[in-house]
Amino acid sequence: MAANMYIVPMKRSAGVWLSTIATMLTILFVGVFLYFFEDAGWLPLVVLSLIFVPLMVVTWLQAPQTLMIDRNTLTIGRRMKPVTISLGDIVRVERVESKVVRRSMRTMGNGGLWAYTGDHYHRQIGNYKLFATEMRNLLLIETDKQKYIISSIDTHLYRMLRDSIKPSAV
Repeated sequence: MAANMYIVPMKRSAGVWLSTIATMLTILFVGVFLYFFEDAGWLPLVVLSLIFVPLMVVTWLQAPQTLMIDRNTLTIGRRMKPVTISLGDIVRVERVESKVVRRSMRTMGNGGLWAYTGDHYHRQIGNYKLFATEMRNLLLIETDKQKYIISSIDTHLYRMLRDSIKPSAV
């Protein structure tokens, strides 16, 4: 890791934790209920495990962990395949309210299991990729090719991103 890299950990909100725990408990409850009260045997529990354990693992691997910025890039750190945005490609950076995400249509993604991630559409913003662990401190980052909304932005990182915009784009 470079000495001039600025790192911000992404903290999960209570809503994300509640969603994750509720999902785990629901899966467990349904499996136990089917086994003990419906005399269905182990088959439903095995089927639930084959579906939901990989889902839990994949969403955990894709959940954002950190935001890292250096001279050239902003990296959304994930356990699997970090997302890298070149600072030179950024044309717009602005704060957005949580209602933008809440009023968006999720076209492919995750609505709170370990994080809020995936592809979304909002009528004013258009298509964007969401990487959030909470629904506050949201930031829209636009490049020529893609839009992103990320969370857990501290003031220093926000200023660094704003300062990286090309003068002709402002």
